[in-house]
Amino acid sequence: MTLIDRFIAYRFLGNFLTIFCLIFLFYVSVDVVLQFDSYVDAAREAVDEKRFTSVWATTLLAILDFHGPRIFQFFGFMVGLATVAAAGFTLSQMQRSRELVAMLASGIPLHRVALVIFACAAFLNALQVLNQEFVIPRLASVLLREHSQILSTTKTVFQVPLTRDANDNLFSGSRLDVDRQMLDDLLVMVRDEEGKASSRIFAEAAYWDDATDSWQLEGGVVTTRSGPDQETLERQETIPSYATDLSPHALSVRRDQERAQMLSTLEISALRSQGADASRSLGRLMWSRIGSIGVNLLVLLLILPSFLHRVPGPLLVQSVHCAAIGIPTLLISVLVMMLPVPGVSPAVMAILPTAILIPLSFWRMATLRT
Repeated sequence: MTLIDRFIAYRFLGNFLTIFCLIFLFYVSVDVVLQFDSYVDAAREAVDEKRFTSVWATTLLAILDFHGPRIFQFFGFMVGLATVAAAGFTLSQMQRSRELVAMLASGIPLHRVALVIFACAAFLNALQVLNQEFVIPRLASVLLREHSQILSTTKTVFQVPLTRDANDNLFSGSRLDVDRQMLDDLLVMVRDEEGKASSRIFAEAAYWDDATDSWQLEGGVVTTRSGPDQETLERQETIPSYATDLSPHALSVRRDQERAQMLSTLEISALRSQGADASRSLGRLMWSRIGSIGVNLLVLLLILPSFLHRVPGPLLVQSVHCAAIGIPTLLISVLVMMLPVPGVSPAVMAILPTAILIPLSFWRMATLRT
């Protein structure tokens, strides 16, 4: 790599880092302003528990604890857009200082500049692949936390929202411990053929029994309602167990489907092999990860000719032209990759934007005058 190549690479990567940090800090600032009470309450609770001494120092720690891991998730969302923006800023700076003119005068073609920027963008996208496959899955439990869980971790313990089981009943719980196979505040809404709640089962605690495929209830009570529109309370009876297909493992699988964006490709493949209900959407997610890399790099090639000119031009016009091409193309490509089309393979929809952008991007680079 020559001196000029290193100069362009350092400037591009520096601009990328600056743009990414500014956007991330803006996102964090908005969240802190809107949820400031949550951070202060978490800090006061930690101080009351004698884990820390200063409320304000703990508040700063709570912000870092909540948003620190999210920088890796944010990188995955912004790598494509930030790459395009960094390329625009880099070439604008070089054009304003007449460095592109000097390079042309020394016999260096503009394609050389495009090649260095493209190589740096490929490096950033390779980092995103490693980030998605190895870093984010390890942080998934932390990234799933809500503001009420600041300064805490959730791994094998989570809340079970209303979930429909094989009997078409609605099943929920306030706290599921997968390792202990224990569920707190179990609530089951038993429904009739019309989908109306005919009875309700409640237990303060429930333990899963693999032998009977049922939850063994502690203090289980079933409340049955009858009368017009089931408004009249009829009776309450004790119930020792509730048989269902929603075992702790099944509930974990369903939870993984909801957080599939944070799973690695191998974990998604394992989830599909377990017969996940959303197998098609999981397949679409897997293929879109491959397609997004091609889209990020090809959109970069589309916008580079907007700035690579032999004669310096108006930067405002070039910037508007770049934004008009790059931003809509990125957004439309993401929508196409994630669009469910009946009868069309998710792989086809994920690769379609890349297949369309390949000839367009190469045509744009072929028309570059240098």
